[in-house]
Amino acid sequence: MSIGKSSIARAVNATANKKSTVTNDSITTKFSLDKIGLLSVAKVPDDIDSVKSSVSKRGVLCPVIVAATPKGEVWLVDGYRRYYAAKELSLSQISAVVINAQNKSEANRLYTELSKTKSVIKETIIKETVVKESVTTDIHEEKFRVLHVKDHDLPVHLL
Repeated sequence: MSIGKSSIARAVNATANKKSTVTNDSITTKFSLDKIGLLSVAKVPDDIDSVKSSVSKRGVLCPVIVAATPKGEVWLVDGYRRYYAAKELSLSQISAVVINAQNKSEANRLYTELSKTKSVIKETIIKETVVKESVTTDIHEEKFRVLHVKDHDLPVHLL
């Protein structure tokens, strides 16, 4: 059984500012950094310097994702680098998309599923990049091998 929009709104209003935007399944609002709980399954990011630099120049451009429970608990599901960067820069609030969760264990499950999805996407991008680079390299190498082997009358600028 999922939580309705009014339940999420009550959970958000318990810990957030009054400025919030309700969409079909979520709410985007600002949260006090110290009101957001961190999940024990989440890994503390080790390199936040680039994110910290960006946040100091432009602020947090993409909201973090938090899970709100009916008890009013708020758990950080995605955006740990942005969260820690904001914390180190002494920001008091951060924009967040709020999704509903029954309890902390469901928030842990959401975090785990999101992490797996990110890993698959990252691996796919890396594989596609490696394949494109190897194909490009092979084409260039083949072209020069053929030109080198054949007796050619091509001008130097075409080589």
